[in-house]
Amino acid sequence: MKQKVFSLFLALVMMASVGLLSTSPVRAAEGAGTTTITSMDYFSASDGPVITKSGVGQASYGFVMPKFNGGSATWNDVVQDLGVNVKVGGSWVDIDSAGSFVYNQNWGHWSDSGFNGYWFTLSATTEIQLYSKANGVTLDYTLVFQNINKTTITAMTPTQGPQITADTTGGAGFTYPVFNNDPAIPFAAVADDLKVYVKPVNSSEWIDIDNNAASGWIYDKNFGHFTDGGGGYWFNVTESINVKLESKTSLVNVVYTIIFNEPVRNSYVIAPYDGTTFTANESGAIGLPLPKIDGSAPVADELGNFVYQINIGGQWVNLGDSGQSGFAYSANGYNNMSAANQWGYWVDHIYGLWFQPIQEDLQIRIGYPLNGQAGGNVGDNFVYYTFIGNPNAPRPDVTDGEDIPVGTPSNPAIEGMELIWQDEFNGTGLDTGKWNYELGYYLNDDPGTWGWGNAELQHYTNSTQNVFIQDGKLNIRALNEPKSFPQDPSRYAQYSSGKINTKDHFSLKYGRVDFRAKLPTGNGIWPAFWMLPQDNVYGSWAASGEIDVMEARGRLPGTSSGAIHFGGQWPANTHVSGEYHFPEGQTIANDFHVYSVVWEEDNIKWYVDGKFFFKANRDQWYSTAAPNNPNAPFDQPFYLIMNLAIGGNFDGGVTPNPGDIPATLQVDYVRVYKDNGGGQQNPEEPAPPSTIVIGDEVKGLKKTGDDLLFYVNGATFADLHYKVNNGVQLNVAMTGAGNGNYTYAVNNLKQGDTVEYFFTYNPGQGALDTPWQTYVHGVTQGTPE
Repeated sequence: MKQKVFSLFLALVMMASVGLLSTSPVRAAEGAGTTTITSMDYFSASDGPVITKSGVGQASYGFVMPKFNGGSATWNDVVQDLGVNVKVGGSWVDIDSAGSFVYNQNWGHWSDSGFNGYWFTLSATTEIQLYSKANGVTLDYTLVFQNINKTTITAMTPTQGPQITADTTGGAGFTYPVFNNDPAIPFAAVADDLKVYVKPVNSSEWIDIDNNAASGWIYDKNFGHFTDGGGGYWFNVTESINVKLESKTSLVNVVYTIIFNEPVRNSYVIAPYDGTTFTANESGAIGLPLPKIDGSAPVADELGNFVYQINIGGQWVNLGDSGQSGFAYSANGYNNMSAANQWGYWVDHIYGLWFQPIQEDLQIRIGYPLNGQAGGNVGDNFVYYTFIGNPNAPRPDVTDGEDIPVGTPSNPAIEGMELIWQDEFNGTGLDTGKWNYELGYYLNDDPGTWGWGNAELQHYTNSTQNVFIQDGKLNIRALNEPKSFPQDPSRYAQYSSGKINTKDHFSLKYGRVDFRAKLPTGNGIWPAFWMLPQDNVYGSWAASGEIDVMEARGRLPGTSSGAIHFGGQWPANTHVSGEYHFPEGQTIANDFHVYSVVWEEDNIKWYVDGKFFFKANRDQWYSTAAPNNPNAPFDQPFYLIMNLAIGGNFDGGVTPNPGDIPATLQVDYVRVYKDNGGGQQNPEEPAPPSTIVIGDEVKGLKKTGDDLLFYVNGATFADLHYKVNNGVQLNVAMTGAGNGNYTYAVNNLKQGDTVEYFFTYNPGQGALDTPWQTYVHGVTQGTPE
């Protein structure tokens, strides 16, 4: 069972994406009921005892949990007594001891809409048995697998369409056709023989979109498969297109037409789509549909024209200027490892914005240029919105983000750290025993990757005009110096600049990197200090990862950022990032600042001048090439890179003003450390995890690591009522600890687990019920004990 979330990315081009949400695998929560199973019956005729599936090589199975004890007990009641056997060699063995079964890989639990069950992915008929650990009650299942042989296509008949109208966001889809006049032939049987081509309806040239990202068609971004109702294809379009499914062998084909009705605008006056007052939910989230333009919802190519502003102290400031607005843009959805206010785009038949966590009331306004052109005069063409905040909304817990000491320009020593590599730039020129130059304007000499595949405007040189040492500082300078290259002689890189790296000279796996620099300002100025893997063990970018120690937008000098990139090979990659906002009076350019990353096996943290601002952990990252390795891709050696880019997609294609170039990045030093275990704690005796209190003197909970201890003090009795991840409500008597104090433990939570709870207790004047409270593990903040 997989859960896919497709986000809306905004850069030079607006690209909407859609996907299917399937049920998620879950383990039972600790502390669930311990009722003994006395009987089990199949939930329905389709949930056992025999379930038959077919597929090419394998098939997926699922069934609802049986009725326990005649229906009087739920799965959560009996979970501690319930076991799973699988028949191996004619004998029943516990599934966790069967080497061919791995939890959450080819079997597991699912939970959806109040129902629970098991799922399996099998390539052979398999017998499964549920059993009571206490008294041996059993229930047997036979999961029959029928292998389907692959075949070629001789005929196709549409099951939907062939003319389909896309919705406002360009979303459209159709189910698979009937293959070979036999509805029983599934897509899997003919998948290897099927090609997909597209073209605009007014074009005669078909485009093969399979692994052809250069065409603009990117799988799981603007087209892909869905599985509901037998499955099919989905597309997200910005114009009317034809889609052709064609057999590779017989050339039999069927052509669909997806109609995109682009609205006709008589004016660009905007109006609310659905109200102007929105209230934050229990998570502090608000979803806001974008305004209508001339009476209808906006389409994709209009999104970049909107203006978003927030009222701060009576002044309207741009939402995208995080240093002023206090909101960080999150392209990949809400980041529950960041304590920042966040916003982004959502798409669900229409477009909108999301905000989280909104804890205080605020006002925003959305405007649209009166001429319909980006950057045009908005005048009074605004819609004003009021947000009602939820003061109890959780904000991620960053209490483990303590500040760190930094060295001085003249002394790199840091207590508890061993300096393993450094460059203080005290020579007369770049030390080529430590650094390499990267040169040119193209990736791998491919003309389609101009601007380093990122629409950047600079070419890199090894000229001392662009990279030089002066007064103990490395200088990387961008100049007005247009140049063309053989890959595309008609295309000119407008600027020259410098980029250096330590590949094959130095790399590290885990440790701390400090980089002290003064950054340039100006439109389209993009200084960066970052890291790439020495070897692409998990595949090309970004499957093998990228760590950005520091990136900055010169037009926003009050902010810098850090990030990691991971996932699949481009374009199936993703990232998480965080921003640092300089104190008032400081900027990236007012002085030299120390930008640091501390990279450990299970987390990466970012700092500026020793002040913590962002953290990512291995629950967030992954590599599609190593699904069973929780540390991948950030478990390999990475080398260091420094460069000064101009333009590019990082800041939405903003280009320099005439006075912004030349621009110079100055670097005082780069230092790399390893922890030598010389801190306060004995390295063989790690510090115990700190305890955080969420509550008051009478009632609440204490968090220590991944364990919770609920408490009620000064009562004659106390009961706890709670649900984990919206499961079944559990009602338990709390354990007396003496002096009228009661406790109850819920242990082994995971990042993001949600616990809803309330207490019933008697303080001496009668029993009381407290209101429901919500705790999100790793998110809800408290105070140190």
